Amino acid sequence: MLAQVLSAHVFAADLLDVWKSAQTKDPAYIASRFDQLAGERRREQAESMFRPNVFLSATAGYMTSNSSTTGAYFSAPAMPPASGAVFNTSVNGGTLTRHTLGAVQPLYNQERAAQKSQLRTSSDLSDLSWQLAQQNLILLVAERYFDVLKAEESLRLAKKQEVAIGQMYAEIKKRQQLGDAAQTDLQEAAQKLEATKVGIVNAQMDLKVKQLALGDLMADSQNLKQLSSQAGLDSLSLVSLEQVIAKMRNQNLGLRIAALSQDITRSEIAKHEAIASPKVDLVAQTSRERLSGSGDYGSSASNTATNHMVGVQLTMPLYTGGYRQAKYEESLQNHEKAKAEYDRITLEVERSLRQVWLALNTSKDRIRALADAKTVSQARLVATRNGHRVGSRSTLELLGAEVDAINSEQALFVEQTQYLLNRLRLSALTSDLTEADLKIVNA
Repeated sequence: MLAQVLSAHVFAADLLDVWKSAQTKDPAYIASRFDQLAGERRREQAESMFRPNVFLSATAGYMTSNSSTTGAYFSAPAMPPASGAVFNTSVNGGTLTRHTLGAVQPLYNQERAAQKSQLRTSSDLSDLSWQLAQQNLILLVAERYFDVLKAEESLRLAKKQEVAIGQMYAEIKKRQQLGDAAQTDLQEAAQKLEATKVGIVNAQMDLKVKQLALGDLMADSQNLKQLSSQAGLDSLSLVSLEQVIAKMRNQNLGLRIAALSQDITRSEIAKHEAIASPKVDLVAQTSRERLSGSGDYGSSASNTATNHMVGVQLTMPLYTGGYRQAKYEESLQNHEKAKAEYDRITLEVERSLRQVWLALNTSKDRIRALADAKTVSQARLVATRNGHRVGSRSTLELLGAEVDAINSEQALFVEQTQYLLNRLRLSALTSDLTEADLKIVNA
């Protein structure tokens, strides 16, 4: 889909070199990768929401217990029954041991069901976010790579212009000494030469800034492979804008992430609806408690209780102080916000897509026109130089021809790099951008 021919240089870095380095240096990409790994754990959490929960608790300590029962009915073997019996027990500062083994199996719990859906959606969202981070890094690598190439080209052309104007200045100065050139011609050439030197300083500073930015992604940002004059225009094949927009709406990662965010807010609504309040659990528990020590009725008092239970438990919140209703209303507003955010992202992505598609649709004509303009400006420069030597062209005209020739060469280079970047951007907007595109660029 993409094509770019880079000049061979044994030690020059290419796009793939920068991409490989960037994957280990870009903090946003690294953070997204760890978030994706954490998302896999959230999927496991979702699967556990309706599995049994088994717990064990154990207690040991000191306890004082007093109990009194009056009016009891008492009977025992070989003894007549008695009514109005009294039973008193007492343990003061005795030794307590208690242990409980229990299990809870959720049977009906809409809140847990909503949480399970949210966890699954969150895991899917982290996967998409990592894919988006990969695409963003590919674009960042390409943009910073071409930024350096454009800055290097600007500096090269500025130096080329300095040499040309310097030669012109020396020639005019020699002619002026012989009385064959006016003082104003010499002044115009000198002024333009100084302006060109300032341009070189600015170009050097701009190149340094662009190299530092690329240096955030790779160690050596000062030796890159150069762009060929062939930008691979013959490989350009665009489908209709309507087809691209339809593809974008189905595949764009940003839109899919926004859609998942809506799903999460929808689950949050379900979590706090009134119908989600009741909870039904299957519960099982076995416990044993023993308290022993001295009390008011003897020195060897001991109480032991053992319980076993299996049943169904219904939990129904009756009043939460308004918390549940407030959370429900908050989730409704957050869902409306997520819907509006989806619409906003759709408009922004579609606007960007139209701009990139229209730019690509006219790239072939623009690059060919700029190539023709470069050829014409070079021919005009040669003709103006010859005319200046014989006096039919002024120094100002020659300076203008020099500037136009340099500008046309730079405009062509910039358009070529923009064409390649726009191919990558279009793939990113339809979420087709992968490392394979960089490999094609490097082919």
